[in-house]
Formats: sequence, structure tokens, C-alpha cells
Amino acid sequence: MSPASTVPHDTASHDPPPESDHHHPETTVPAGAEADRCPYCDHPFRDATRLALHVGERHGDACTDAERTAYESARDEEGDELFMYHLRVIAALGVLYAVLVLVYMIVLA
Repeated sequence: MSPASTVPHDTASHDPPPESDHHHPETTVPAGAEADRCPYCDHPFRDATRLALHVGERHGDACTDAERTAYESARDEEGDELFMYHLRVIAALGVLYAVLVLVYMIVLA
């Protein structure tokens, strides 16, 4: 295996995107690490969750019931993580707003 394998996460074809195409997030497998590989297109993935998302999104019509279940579980987990991220962003913005209001009140006092 090469020092680092980089593959697009959500491409419709098996060909890598051109270097100027930045619309597709990439999955990088570090050198020396064991990669989970897609059973349909042989793309390497850093972990089983990313593999499950790829198989469900790109090979949904050919995947098995177990792969479909893994995809749905990974999608739900990703949704939960995204929800928690949004809550943290909203909390940080709220704290920032409160600090700015307090600083503004102190400066005007």
C-alpha cells in the first residue's frame, strides 16, 4: 500500500476526481494503517462507520441487509453527532453574545 491512500468519499464513479474538484470530501488512510475496503469498489476507508456510509449511499441497490442496517445505524449516529455539534455552536454563540454585551455595558458605564 502507498504511504497514504486518498479517495473521495462520495463519488459516483470509480475514477478519482480531478485535482481541482474540491466538492468531494476525502478520506485519508494513514500510512501503515489497516483500511476497511468497500466490497463493491475496493475504496479504502479510515473506519467501519465511513465504510458503512459509503456502501449505503453509493451501493445501496446492491448492499445486503446487514450492510443496510450498518448504514442506517451509521447515518443515525452521524445525525446525532451533527445535532450535538449544532447545540455546541449555538451555546458558544450565546456565550459570546453575553460576553460582548457585558463588555459593552462596562465600557459605557
